[in-house]
Amino acid sequence: MKAVILAAGKGTRLGELTKTIPKPMIPVNGKPVIEYVICGIQRAGIDEFVLVTKHLSEKIEDYFGDGSRFGIHIQYVRQGEKYGTGAALESARELVSDEPIMMTFADVIMSGVNYRGAKDTFLSVVRAAEGSGERIGAVITLNEVPDPCTGADVKIDKRGRVKQIVEKPPPGTSPTYMNSSGLFVFDPVVFRYLERLEPSHRGEYELPDAMNRMIEDGFLIYPYYLQGFWKDVGRVEDIVAAAELLRTEE
Repeated sequence: MKAVILAAGKGTRLGELTKTIPKPMIPVNGKPVIEYVICGIQRAGIDEFVLVTKHLSEKIEDYFGDGSRFGIHIQYVRQGEKYGTGAALESARELVSDEPIMMTFADVIMSGVNYRGAKDTFLSVVRAAEGSGERIGAVITLNEVPDPCTGADVKIDKRGRVKQIVEKPPPGTSPTYMNSSGLFVFDPVVFRYLERLEPSHRGEYELPDAMNRMIEDGFLIYPYYLQGFWKDVGRVEDIVAAAELLRTEE
C-alpha cells in the first residue's frame, strides 16, 4: 500500500504566512505540519509516499527530498490545471501501482492511531468479502462535528455502509453530524471513476462525486470512526490549537 498526500493548496485562509511558505510547510511545534502526517502514516506500516504538490512545490521537495533521511521513499507529482480533490488524486495515478492507496491531506492532523485503524479496517472488510461477490471500494474516516458544511456530510445506511457523500452542504441543512475527516483508503478502481469526472458547480473535480458513482455501481464503502483528536490546520488560529493537540502525543 502506498500513501498519497495532497499538498498542492495555496492556503489562502492563512494570509501572509503562505506567500513564501507552502501550506504543508507551516511550522507546528518546530516541524512542518505535513511531517506529522507522514510520520503518522509511517507508523501504520506504510513507507512508500506520493506527494501531490503545486504552490511553492520546490520548498516541499527540498525539505523531504527522496525521503531517505526519514526512512521512507517519496515521489512527487505536480497537480495540473484541473482543480479539486479528485483531480489531485488522479494526478498520482502513474506513480501508484495496482494496489490499495491511503490518501489524505497535508494540513489535516489527527491522532496517530487512526492511520493504522483506517488501513486495518480496509484490509479487514476486503478479507471478509472474499468469495462473497461483494466489491470493496474504499474506507472513509468520519468524525462528528456541529455542522459538516465546511467538509462533507457522510450518510450511513442501516447496514453501516456509506450510502452518499454530500460535499459542503449549505449551513444548517444536514440532518446528520458525520463529517469526512480527510483520510481514505481506496481500491485502485477509484481511478476509473476519477478519469470520468466532470467539474462540479464549483468548477472543481470533486472526489466525493467519484465515490458516489462507485456506490451507485455497487462498490461498498465503509466508515471508520476517528479516535482521539482531529484538526484541519487551515487558519492562523488553528496552528496554535494544533500545537497543543500534537503535544499530547509526544
